[in-house]
Amino acid sequence: MDGDDLRLRLGSVRRYPELERLICAAAINPDLAALLIADPESASELPGYNFPLSIVERSLVASIEGATDIYDFAARLHERIQQMK
Repeated sequence: MDGDDLRLRLGSVRRYPELERLICAAAINPDLAALLIADPESASELPGYNFPLSIVERSLVASIEGATDIYDFAARLHERIQQMK
């Protein structure tokens, strides 16, 4: 596997870099992942995590419901981004 295979891309990295940071952080931090799955709207605003999401990015994160794990959450988020195009 090369480095490109390991990257999690949500839309365009240039377009949604903070979403990518958020999902990557949640993939390695089970506490953040659990919070993001349970309450996506407030998880992105926690003081211990610095993810300066735009209004559109916050709306995308908050729109994800019923994810079973962080990978399902990321897949649903990616799908939502693709629907915007």
